Amino acid sequence: MKRTLLSLTLAISCVANAQLITDTLAIQDFEVIPMTPTWTFTGPVVYRSGFTSATAGPPNSPVGIGGSRAWETTTNSAGLILEFANVTVTPGYDSVRVKFRLAAMDTGGTSSGPDDLDYMLTEVSLDGGSTYYQRLRIRGAVTNNCYWPYSATGVAKVYYQPQTEQMFQPATSGPQTTMGYSTCEITFPGTVTQVRIKMTGRSSSASDTWFVDNLLITGEYVSSASVENTFNVSDIIVSPNPSDGIFTITNQNASLPIEKIVVMDLSGKEIKEIVHNDRGSMALIDLPCLAPGLYLLKVSSGVQYTFVKIALTKN
Repeated sequence: MKRTLLSLTLAISCVANAQLITDTLAIQDFEVIPMTPTWTFTGPVVYRSGFTSATAGPPNSPVGIGGSRAWETTTNSAGLILEFANVTVTPGYDSVRVKFRLAAMDTGGTSSGPDDLDYMLTEVSLDGGSTYYQRLRIRGAVTNNCYWPYSATGVAKVYYQPQTEQMFQPATSGPQTTMGYSTCEITFPGTVTQVRIKMTGRSSSASDTWFVDNLLITGEYVSSASVENTFNVSDIIVSPNPSDGIFTITNQNASLPIEKIVVMDLSGKEIKEIVHNDRGSMALIDLPCLAPGLYLLKVSSGVQYTFVKIALTKN
């Protein structure tokens, strides 16, 4: 199995009275059987797995994390382009992140590796791929060739705005540690409804190689409420689900009565708002006019809220 810290689709860590919740929305690890939920892509690909030789730069280094398979760009002066599928972001996240791991290598020796002509470029689209803007570019060394493994400590991290390119590159040649940008990330606000990216790897020769592994998009949100007063999705029971139109919503946390329910489509567009005047732990909603399909319920109690997905089978 691919060695990744985000192999679980849900990871929760607690800091003081807060919970950081991270959902993996899509992932591409470039394996023969990729991890799920799989971030599909189009475009020509070259794969390699295993480790570099003892005389390579860097020596005895995994070309994919843990020796697994990675996407390779080598001897492609026009740039090898992969376009990844559009990912719909459901409402409720504080932030959304696109991350990938990057290694720069000379697999045939230690005298070359990516230089200023070689780059890995990530472009972003928020309209399903109709328009892209260049946001994150990693180049080889300014002065000459360089290389680094996945264990290098450099981080190339940008916010999704402004819609202009930000570049990272080592200032010195040869092996890199702190300026080896092995962790790359673009951060979006939780208000985005969709994200699509395009990646271009440019390599001027066979001795200037890029490897990309573990590309993923995550959604994160932080609950600052105390653990005893948290409106958790696990507290909400919807039955029956699927339903032909009538749903019963029950909150098992008696300290947080249901005050309001907002019905939304999967893009986050509000369809109907239902105020629960009884302020009890159970509410009944009837959706006779909605078309069959999947919807989101935003269930609120004061400033606390959570999202629950429901399936409407027929009118």
